[in-house]
Amino acid sequence: MKKFKKLLFLLAVFSFLALSLSGCGTGFVTPPKSMVPPTYVKPTAKNGGIKSRPILGSLWNGSQNGTNLYSDNVAYQLNDIVTIIVNDQTQAQDSSGTTLSKNSSGQGSIAFGSLSTAKPTGYQGSNVESFNGGGGVAESGQISTMIEAQVVRVFPNGNLEVKGEREVSINGETRYILIKGIVRPIDIAPGNTVLSSQIADPRIWINGEGPVKWQQRPGWLYHILNFIWPF
Repeated sequence: MKKFKKLLFLLAVFSFLALSLSGCGTGFVTPPKSMVPPTYVKPTAKNGGIKSRPILGSLWNGSQNGTNLYSDNVAYQLNDIVTIIVNDQTQAQDSSGTTLSKNSSGQGSIAFGSLSTAKPTGYQGSNVESFNGGGGVAESGQISTMIEAQVVRVFPNGNLEVKGEREVSINGETRYILIKGIVRPIDIAPGNTVLSSQIADPRIWINGEGPVKWQQRPGWLYHILNFIWPF
């Protein structure tokens, strides 16, 4: 019976060590579906302006791009393609500190026995509490790329809503880029390009997946211990 209990104890110890070692590494597994960028559903093209009607029997179709002899061949209508030059730099820094302290003390006396022969017994107490906390955040980043976007909406004033996405995979590492925003036709250069700094309400989403990214993550046991650790 004692040998059986000892065997069970050894099996429990080895199982715990095996789980601990496996929890410290991530391994090469299939990336979760949640890391895939939120691919947008391209809405049905909506034109806020007045649609031009081609004249029957005419060789001139005003709804086609490039038919205006006095304008550049740039995106200005639905489903046109525009090149977005992304050159964005972000820097943020923040720090905070908190100091709390509290001191309290009390004293008194208690009489024991009859009132005529009672001798007061004194007591006193004190309490000191203090807390010091601080934190800081510093972040900087730079994005430089070019991505083709499609005009998915034309507003009544002529502004264009553009959306584009790109997926690049190299040696198992996959990079996702998603960009959207509103562009004024006047900001589109003759080469059919527009700077990301000229996009209103921009949304730039960049993320990646692969073996290198997986190895940078802590194991599941680390998350469990960090969650239940009370200090």
